[in-house]
Order: sequence, then structure tokens, then C-alpha cells
Amino acid sequence: MREDCTTPNNSPQGLETLKQLFNQYRCALIVEAQLILHDIWEAEDVVQDTFIVLWEKDHLMNVPPEKHKSYIFCAVRNNCLSLQRKLQTAEKKKAHYLETAPQYDMSDQGEAWEVRSRINEAVQELPEQRRLAFIKAHLHQKTYREVGAEMGLKMETVRSHVKIALRNLRGMLKHLK
Repeated sequence: MREDCTTPNNSPQGLETLKQLFNQYRCALIVEAQLILHDIWEAEDVVQDTFIVLWEKDHLMNVPPEKHKSYIFCAVRNNCLSLQRKLQTAEKKKAHYLETAPQYDMSDQGEAWEVRSRINEAVQELPEQRRLAFIKAHLHQKTYREVGAEMGLKMETVRSHVKIALRNLRGMLKHLK
């Protein structure tokens, strides 16, 4: 756990309770997460991230102590399922891209570089915030919520930036079809 950070809404007693719960249930939570994710490293990350969120947001403050165990197990399970959905969505996007992406043979490699450079130029022509939102959402595969948090924008604003960026790019690159 990150002990170097403090938040104003956490009491020392709450932090001690969280440390105790972490030490007590960590191994069982990792096993539970590993059963869902089938990846021990991802399981450990999910458990760690869950406790970080519990600490930062002070979620256990409103949960009776006798329900802490079930709350934490449920939170880890839900975070595992969310991660699975995110990974499945990324795989679907990748598969869709591979199905719909134009196929080039090696003789067209020069043309492929030309297309890539035109796409890069078109992306660079976008306004800065729109370009950053588009790059983070599509190239870095971050959610609109994550992009919004990084850029200090609302999720809906990020969604609008990406939508407009896609519309602009389609317009700028329609001659490439």
C-alpha cells in the first residue's frame, strides 16, 4: 500500500483498519481474482488497486465492520469483471480493425507509409485538446473517464472531442478510400 500519500478524509484508525484487512485477506483475494482473470499478475494488480481506491475514497467508512470482508471480496470481484470487460472490448476492437483494415502486400509498402504519414498529418492538424483526447482514447486505449481525469475534463467533453475528431479525420482522409 502507498503510505507516502495522505488524504484529508482518512483517519489513522481507518488506515489501520484497512492495513489489517489488507494483511488478513490479501492472499484469499488474489486467489479469488486469479480464478476470474486466469492471470496471477493481473489478480495481484486488481487486489492492490481495489485497496488503493478503498483507501483514497474511504469507502469502508459507511460499511459496518462485520460486513468489511464481504464488501472487499465483492469489490475485488466487480473490479475483475470490469477488467475482463475492458480487455474483451479491446480484443473486439482489435479484431474488428484487423478484419476491416485494408490489406497491403509487400509491393504496396511505400503506399502504406504514405497513408500512415497522411493520417499522422491529419491527426496533428486537429486542435490540441481534441488531438490529445483522440490519441489517449484510441491509441492508448484509455476510457473516456480515464482520459477526462488526466486532462481535467468531464467524460462527456472527452466523448465530444473524440467524436468530433473522428468526424474531422474522416473528412480530411476521405480521399484515401
